[in-house]
Amino acid sequence: MGSPRDMPAGAPALRTVTIADLRVILEQLADFWSEDRDMAFLHQALYVHEFGETSVLAEVEGRIVGYLLGFLAPGGYGYIHAVAVRDEARGRGLGRLMYDRFAELLAERGAHSLKAITAPENRGSRAFHAAVGFSEQALAGYSPSGGTRIVLRRELG
Repeated sequence: MGSPRDMPAGAPALRTVTIADLRVILEQLADFWSEDRDMAFLHQALYVHEFGETSVLAEVEGRIVGYLLGFLAPGGYGYIHAVAVRDEARGRGLGRLMYDRFAELLAERGAHSLKAITAPENRGSRAFHAAVGFSEQALAGYSPSGGTRIVLRRELG
């Protein structure tokens, strides 16, 4: 893990995610997810093959510093499946920048809102989503195990 001085200087460039990017992300997953849990299960190739045009990658000087895997759901909303920023790049507005770009891409495709899901104990995710204008609702029994999840929503437009 790096420190803020380890992050390349310059404004992040945003683009779509490729399979080559997904390989790099998976190789360096611990740099994006500081929790002690394996998050590889969220990073299936189908999210890039099928929804790469709506997924967002942030890079600085050719180095991936953040990504958002998301798509237009049949209900007309943009679903954020996974989003992460490298540890050393946090607190610089990258998450907000990627969410704004995702919102633009989905609005162009007719989406009326954005949606994401998180666990009740994920205070960082909940605080971030509140800061970027999402409301939250706890849904008991959302997961197959019967666990509660927090459904996060934000209207577009």
